[in-house]
Amino acid sequence: MSNTDKPSRGVLLKVRNGDVIAFDETGLRMRLSDEVIADIGRRLDMADRSAPVDPSVLGDIHAWDARRAGDWYMFTAHLPGEQGICQFRRRVDPLGDSAPDILANPSGGLFAILSVGGTRRAITSDEVLRYPYHVITTGDDLGPAGASGTEAVTPTPDLQRLTEQSRDSLIADEIIARRHSDFRALPVIYARSETDNSASITEFATGRALENFAQTVANLHAAATSLGVPPKVLAVGLDFTLEALDTDGTVWRNGIYDIMARITDIFADNGLRKPLFVSTFDAGTHRVSDHPVLRAQWELAWNKAGHDHVFSAPGYMFAQDEFGRPTAEARQQIAEMDAFAIEAVNSDQDWSCPVLLLAEREDDPKVIRCRGQALGAFVLDPDDLLNAGPDGGFRLEGCENGAKITGVMVDRGDPNDLLISFDKAPEGNNLTLCYALGHPASPDHMPANRGALRDEWHATSRTGRILHRWALPAALPVH
Repeated sequence: MSNTDKPSRGVLLKVRNGDVIAFDETGLRMRLSDEVIADIGRRLDMADRSAPVDPSVLGDIHAWDARRAGDWYMFTAHLPGEQGICQFRRRVDPLGDSAPDILANPSGGLFAILSVGGTRRAITSDEVLRYPYHVITTGDDLGPAGASGTEAVTPTPDLQRLTEQSRDSLIADEIIARRHSDFRALPVIYARSETDNSASITEFATGRALENFAQTVANLHAAATSLGVPPKVLAVGLDFTLEALDTDGTVWRNGIYDIMARITDIFADNGLRKPLFVSTFDAGTHRVSDHPVLRAQWELAWNKAGHDHVFSAPGYMFAQDEFGRPTAEARQQIAEMDAFAIEAVNSDQDWSCPVLLLAEREDDPKVIRCRGQALGAFVLDPDDLLNAGPDGGFRLEGCENGAKITGVMVDRGDPNDLLISFDKAPEGNNLTLCYALGHPASPDHMPANRGALRDEWHATSRTGRILHRWALPAALPVH
């Protein structure tokens, strides 16, 4: 075919709603989506409108190199907090009734720590953030704990700094602090929790918390777009256990799986990758040490049902007040353990608390072998830091002849096996070996359930306490 026989125009790529790539005498022609055109327009507009401004428009702050870029003032400043001299931004005009807040300038994306849960997740406090301009939330004046299920979250791309702290904002502050100490880029992290007062897993699955969570994810996406960066969710906290009055652990477990699936769909609808779910294994309170829901958590530790889910720590390692809520120091420690888990998984590293999987009789009828798994060798804490007692937090349920535990030791031949000895061979048709479950009420500020089993990992908390990765509670039928 000669050059004169070649077609002068045609279509190279066509889809159902029209031509995507075509050509004519002038070259290739491409049809872009409305979303792409709008994004290009925003960027061109921002470039055209970038111009120096007098720093006095920002108020009486130590700022310089101020300029306007689109809808934002961009500037360098030395402001309160441990971040030092950084680049910040502030909207030119408010989007709502409140004056626009100064925010740190995001680098690489607008990151997020989100959560959904029951009433305990809605607790806030007055801690002072180390990085107050890097931890932000939805600009709707509801704060990091949202409306707590009392009203519907409304659409908005606006952002605000925090006047109170939630567990999510403390996690965010901890992650930023660690990055700062390593001289890494400091992210801006969007922290928000959506909760309600549902009393069952079924009610929770259809309640206001998940409805508001869906809008919060959409608001996160809109906020990131307004900043000109992509949204990146580091983790979703999942916190609905003793709020559930369900007496069927299987119903609760299946409900949690369904909620994780719904949240994954919400993420997909907003163009976000599959979420990482992070929970604390609820070990009860001073007085509530056993419950079907507490036991049902164990399956989530090894059966993820296709979801990315980790338990950052067991709840029995954290002190509580008289109402069964974490103390101020415990809130910091919980945030630190959550941050360790989130950073590990997002860095393609493993995070797993020791899990007990199987209890079976040995040839010696006075010995029960407890098999488990961990990221390192099992350790029976020599100092018994949590006051678990000589039994290490273990007890035997359903024993009909009064057999008592006389010793607990790690098997020398398998560092993830325990050998539990008794004064006589335990008898009973429904023997169950329990760890950190069903202990008598506690007279102090720790949960009733205790344990002494951990792995070799440790870290020093800001509170001065040495943190360990303690084993998760379990109730194992003896085979």
